[in-house]
Amino acid sequence: MLHRSPIVVAGAVLVLLSAACAPVSNPNSALQATATPASSSQQSTEPSALEAHTPSFSHPTQVTNPYLPYGLTHYAVFLGEAGGSPFRAELRLLPRTESITWDGGTTDNIVIQYSAFSDGHLVEVAYDYYAQADDGSVYYFGEDVYNYEDGKVVDQDGSWLAGRDGAPPAVMMPAQPQTGMVYHPENLPGVVFETDEIIAMDAAVTTPATGAINNGLRVQETLMDGAIEYKTYGLNFGELMAEAADETSQLALFIPVEAAVNAIPEPLAAMEAQAQDIFDSAPQSDWTRIERDVISMNEAWQRYDPQSAPRPAPAPFLHKVETAIAELESAVASKDLPATRQAANDLSEAAVDLFAVYNPSPPADLGRLAMLERQVMLDVQAGDYAAAANSLAVTDAIWVRMQADVRARNGADVASHFSASISAQAEALHAQDDQSVILEAQNGLELVGVVEKLFQPD
Repeated sequence: MLHRSPIVVAGAVLVLLSAACAPVSNPNSALQATATPASSSQQSTEPSALEAHTPSFSHPTQVTNPYLPYGLTHYAVFLGEAGGSPFRAELRLLPRTESITWDGGTTDNIVIQYSAFSDGHLVEVAYDYYAQADDGSVYYFGEDVYNYEDGKVVDQDGSWLAGRDGAPPAVMMPAQPQTGMVYHPENLPGVVFETDEIIAMDAAVTTPATGAINNGLRVQETLMDGAIEYKTYGLNFGELMAEAADETSQLALFIPVEAAVNAIPEPLAAMEAQAQDIFDSAPQSDWTRIERDVISMNEAWQRYDPQSAPRPAPAPFLHKVETAIAELESAVASKDLPATRQAANDLSEAAVDLFAVYNPSPPADLGRLAMLERQVMLDVQAGDYAAAANSLAVTDAIWVRMQADVRARNGADVASHFSASISAQAEALHAQDDQSVILEAQNGLELVGVVEKLFQPD
């Protein structure tokens, strides 16, 4: 997934880290459509046959079209390359809906959070709004977008909303797709405009669960500037692959809403716990203890059996763990304290990625939050404020998608405290007050532990 998604980031991080942007404290806030106009004269803006009628929406949040089942998608990860750098995108179905008023009435939409990373740096967070019409077609009602550089919001280009900006709801996936069909998934000329044509219903493509298939739906997408992209969709998955001139991405992990919750295997849990122990004990230079942890970690990794996972563990996730272990071994052998702590946290990040394969409770996102709070400390200690801002922006984006669930588990107090901690870290970082950032990140780390207990069985 190269992008065409909505981005909404809620939290004081945006207020304090981006002086150029207006405060954003509510993920439902409306954004004005902003984009540098580009010519769409090469494309017809006339409605296609699919767009000639006004859709009706009796059960709009039941988005179950087999070629775009966003309403059945809990979490998905895309991996690839963009502009020569590693690319990653995450989709998460949020536990809320968005009511959007347009010429045809008011329609409830599901909300998908889209987060994109280039070479590990957050470049976009968005909220996309989708509804399914009575005929089974999926419509795109717009997106709220924040684009990032160095952990700061730089613009909101690409934001639009049906009804508000004069755009109609846009066909994203026909109910009965056929070769030759043409439609416009973004349909606000001068701001956002794309033309999709279905060019094949028998494309060869690979899915994360079933391997190679030969019934992929392939689309040629013409962007507003005339650039061409290709996207391939698979039954019961949605988008599987996207290709552009210098960009590719492929669905690597797909977890449906109805997926069972599975326990994290003991070797993975042990390995991540040892990584945390190394991070905590390294400042005391207890190299004997650290070396024991590294040995135990290697033994745990050898015990781990990815073949027993409920769904295939993406090969890049496995490679990431192996790389992190090697880097940790090298840092420990050199008794390099900063490198050891960084490598330990990198290993924690890699292990948490694998946690997600199991759809565990507590959710893998809690492990990510803990890792990110530790990373904020490391970044500030290294004097890398841009990296710290990036870590904090990712923390905020993950918290946006988690906090409703936390509050629903009688966690309103701890949720408020954690939100306040994110704000305090952002304020201290803006002032380059290293000690306050580190102290507040430690507080945030402790609060993550409190949140984790809310998800433990009684």
